[in-house]
Amino acid sequence: MSREYLGDTFDIHTGGVDHIPIHHENEIAQSEALLGHPAVNYWMHGEFLLVDNGKMSKSLGNTYTIDNLIERGFSPLAYRYFCLNGHYRNKLNFTWDGLAAAQKTLNRLYEGALKHKNGNGKISPATISKFTKQFNEAVSDDLNVPFAVGVVWNAMRCEKSKDIYEFLLKADEILGLDIEKNVDELEKKQSEPEREEDIPAEITALATERANAKKEKNYALADELRGRIADAGYIIVDTKDGFSVRKK
Repeated sequence: MSREYLGDTFDIHTGGVDHIPIHHENEIAQSEALLGHPAVNYWMHGEFLLVDNGKMSKSLGNTYTIDNLIERGFSPLAYRYFCLNGHYRNKLNFTWDGLAAAQKTLNRLYEGALKHKNGNGKISPATISKFTKQFNEAVSDDLNVPFAVGVVWNAMRCEKSKDIYEFLLKADEILGLDIEKNVDELEKKQSEPEREEDIPAEITALATERANAKKEKNYALADELRGRIADAGYIIVDTKDGFSVRKK
């Protein structure tokens, strides 16, 4: 199949570290015996994702889907940002607290990017060139994305400037955090007048109980309460300051 679509030699072959013994060793032996030369220039193996420092498996009941993240009030991009902070050669430990921290930091990134979008400061071309060079060198150095993310945050600390915003959009072509889309949505939200809604006391009480359940890490109860609130025609929006309740 690889010869059909990629030719006799292609650059990158990826897989999990558990594929190195037997599977990939056999693949190398078979392909090189057939071709008489290496078929792959670079082999890249991703380490395991742990859950609470343990194995993730269906039998343990600790596998999660994107829908599970959304049900708990997290953006799928928060999980992406969480992953970007770990190198693919190192194990990454998933926890709900870690995901919550990633969501909070990602929100800060969007808020900061919006300030740069509307900034009037001037950043020298040399400074932008320096950030661009550092970012590109990081992602070219065995996909050192955590360092590249650090470069982005260093740029964010500069005087608020559209030049930095353009750099962020360029970096996002690799990071894939939908910065432009989320900044536009945040800008639109901030420009809209807030509407006061009468939320029934019983719904507010359920929402408060859910927030307390989340603090106590009783996620099963929190999910149940969210469902009861949804059945009543309301949705909970988790924010950096707590939560808000709105009609569907």
